[in-house]
Amino acid sequence: MHEDWVLGILHQCRRQGVPFFFKQWGGVRKSRNGRLLQGRTYDEIPGQLAG
Repeated sequence: MHEDWVLGILHQCRRQGVPFFFKQWGGVRKSRNGRLLQGRTYDEIPGQLAG
């Protein structure tokens, strides 16, 4: 997966006010590639709806 693709999605989320969650880099050895995107992790999740 290309970093530019992920950054494009991140920027789209920011423009629309949507949380961004980046699980991990793809590839054959996923645990080796990690979760960092430009030096940080993104674990944002949507808030709960009032009910």
